[in-house]
Amino acid sequence: MAQPFYGITDYAKDAVLSLLQEFFSKEKNAGEFLFNRDPSLSRILIADKYTINLEDVEKKPAIVVMRGAQAWGRRGIDGFLGWEGKNVGERRTDLVQGAFNCTCMSRQGLEAENLAHVVFAFFTYFKSVLRDSVKGLHDIQGVVLGEELIAKSDSDVDVSVVPVQLSLLLQWSWLLEQTGRPPFNGVTLNARYKNGERLTKFLSTAKPALVG
Repeated sequence: MAQPFYGITDYAKDAVLSLLQEFFSKEKNAGEFLFNRDPSLSRILIADKYTINLEDVEKKPAIVVMRGAQAWGRRGIDGFLGWEGKNVGERRTDLVQGAFNCTCMSRQGLEAENLAHVVFAFFTYFKSVLRDSVKGLHDIQGVVLGEELIAKSDSDVDVSVVPVQLSLLLQWSWLLEQTGRPPFNGVTLNARYKNGERLTKFLSTAKPALVG
């Protein structure tokens, strides 16, 4: 491999985080759950796993995004698209199906339930908009609103936890060009998303417009 590339799992989790943060940053969407990238101004915390402590939830409600298992869809005949590149490489593609858990947390059970319902509805109501906003997103499936659970913090304060589970189907394509002897001499791998746009370019410029 001539150059490293970021994995599809990082891309997918960052996309989920950025979409939730963008949605909750609009007052007409979020209401009392208004998000601000400045933690001191934000009324809600939205981050990935291990970033938020239960002690933080004692002060503000939170959405914690956790990635579950990811698997290749194995769609089509070995995902072959055709030949491409100056060295006539193989262009292939496949769908990656991956689970994500958006855990909604609050000191108050009703507040955690309300927050989880907004997230639960968001991934269904805006499904078509999300497909247009996220490069390579093929579908959102299996959106499930879980039951309320109780978590204990070190300060013995009970925190209500309501999970929202979903599954994303993302299209990933790659080009293998072999310039030397097999199996790997002179092989370069260039992984891209649908429409040929590198995921690093999308992540650095992504500003999904979810609401007009």
